[in-house]
Formats: sequence, C-alpha cells, structure tokens
Amino acid sequence: MTMFELLHHTALADTGLLGKNDELGDIFTIAREIDFAFETRVRQRAYDFSEFVNGKNYGTAAVSKITDGHFRVLVLNSMPITRYLIGCLSGCMLCLSRLFQIDYLGWGSVVQKR
Repeated sequence: MTMFELLHHTALADTGLLGKNDELGDIFTIAREIDFAFETRVRQRAYDFSEFVNGKNYGTAAVSKITDGHFRVLVLNSMPITRYLIGCLSGCMLCLSRLFQIDYLGWGSVVQKR
C-alpha cells in the first residue's frame, strides 16, 4: 500500500472508532489516556521506536514481548479525542511506524461520560 492509501485507511478507521464511541455517549472534549499500539517481529526496531517516541516527547512508550516472537509497543498519551486532534496524532503515529518499519495497529481509549 502507498503512504497515501495507508493514511486514507487509517483516517477511515479513526472515524469509525469515533462513531462507535459517539454512539456510546463519549464526550470527546474530555481528556483521557489514549493508547497507540504497534507490533513488530524485530526486537531492535521496537526498542528504537520506543526510544525515539520517548526522546521526542511524542508520548510514553513501552515495549513488551508477546506471543510468537512479536514485540508490542504501546504509546500512551493524554488528550481529548476530538476528530482533528486524534486524526493528526494517529496520522503522525502511522508515519513514524513506517519510518521505523513496524506495524501500526491503531488506538483506543476508555469512553468518557459526565
């Protein structure tokens, strides 16, 4: 897939998740912890990515080993998830994942209601 196609696919997935959260009554303007998930089979890529994210203050990243020799990186960030904010950060995370040659799995957060 081209970078354009990946960004388009990610934007659609982000919009879909926001739609589901909206149906659950999520108030997007309330700041909350968001996790961005990444995966790779190459240990060093996971650690290099995590180090970069932490060093540039793009979030708080941690690496864990999961099944079958895969490594997961979770990047935590605290912010509201309005459409433009989450879209920008999700797109940025996708671009970083391509630079470090790891898979971006998407983001998640707990629904916030008043």
